[in-house]
Amino acid sequence: MGNTSTYFPEMDFDAVYRGEGPFQAPWDIADPQPAFVAVEQAGGIVGAVLDSGCGTGENAIYLAGRGLSVTGLDAAPTAVERARQKAVERGVEATFEVADALALDRYAQRFDTVVDSALAHIFDVPTLRRYAASLHVACRPRATVYLLAISDEGRDVMIERFREAMLRAGREDAAAEEWTSAIPRKRADELRDGFAEGWELESLEKTVMRTVLPPGSGYVDIGAWLVHFRRL
Repeated sequence: MGNTSTYFPEMDFDAVYRGEGPFQAPWDIADPQPAFVAVEQAGGIVGAVLDSGCGTGENAIYLAGRGLSVTGLDAAPTAVERARQKAVERGVEATFEVADALALDRYAQRFDTVVDSALAHIFDVPTLRRYAASLHVACRPRATVYLLAISDEGRDVMIERFREAMLRAGREDAAAEEWTSAIPRKRADELRDGFAEGWELESLEKTVMRTVLPPGSGYVDIGAWLVHFRRL
């Protein structure tokens, strides 16, 4: 997930990556998402891969380590720089660039597979349609997109954990309430509607998104959707 302030004004994601938010970025787990690991191991991720909203690069680095050609894009410069450093430290070849996911014209017809962990779910449906159109430009015919998006159930868990942590910290102010209210989720029908034009739904299933939630005692797996679209 990146610095998406132009279309998600409640959150400055680059500030979160700089450590200036009230908590660690919940999605920044220092490992690839298990849902994407399973898809890759089943042979579902092929060709030139885009990690859209790559954050600090864990999914992209995992896939590059599996021999795939991977480009990670994020709007947060701090996240992109950290991803580049990780790739060098781990001896993995992957490309990381700062980019706006809603304007991917310079990547036209480049990708065969897209993975998206916690980016699509921050968009309202009109913006999700813009995002789907942008990915349509960046993808080759019959390319596949895998979206991992927090469900209503997962959002409820996150809100409860963050509110409890803020109460323990004595933060009952308006800023704390605004932060928790900004936690996104997507209904399955919203994801389908967003990709209705130019994409075919291959599958939509319940899964989990691995997160780091306060008080920070290890991973927490929360409810999520794994949605597979194919470009028409």
